[in-house]
Amino acid sequence: MNPRVLAVCAGTFLLLTVVFATDVIGDGPGLDGIAPLKPEYSDPATVRKVPTKMLFDGAPCASCHEGLEPNTGNPKEKGVFHEAKKLQHGRNQHCFNCHHRADPTDFANFDGSPIKLADVQLLCAKCHGTIFRDWNLGAHGRRTGHWDKAKGGPKTTVCIACHDPHWPVFKPMEAAPAPHVNPRTRKEGH
Repeated sequence: MNPRVLAVCAGTFLLLTVVFATDVIGDGPGLDGIAPLKPEYSDPATVRKVPTKMLFDGAPCASCHEGLEPNTGNPKEKGVFHEAKKLQHGRNQHCFNCHHRADPTDFANFDGSPIKLADVQLLCAKCHGTIFRDWNLGAHGRRTGHWDKAKGGPKTTVCIACHDPHWPVFKPMEAAPAPHVNPRTRKEGH
């Protein structure tokens, strides 16, 4: 490359660097009056803690159900534990639509085969197929980790990390504030 052209390019770059660094054109971004974001807006934790075993009020389900005949009827009508459980899951208002009758430590597939807690997304996929598809493709839910599999690869959170399976609709939450706008590029009234 011609040394003169190179010198002109370098000089122009240096001049622009000084102009932007010293902000001789405008009044600066003016972000001093904008409050910092609340820490909870950038908290990496999920909304709910993902259980590793089936518990009810802290006790393993098997502690009461192990060795019993397969459950029949509606558990909410049977005893002192389950009637207090609130179930607001759309048209799904029966425990055994999800829970396995013979083994309360598992969930149930349509054919009666068990679905393990570790594969809970397969349970949700029974009724929420389009959301499951979006979750599989990364458009729903949360991804953490790395895109580079050599660094550990991506980690996908399961449905119950965010949604309460008995009451999956989120209760209203305060939204994070809008992004900051540079006042030099903002038009009046916008």
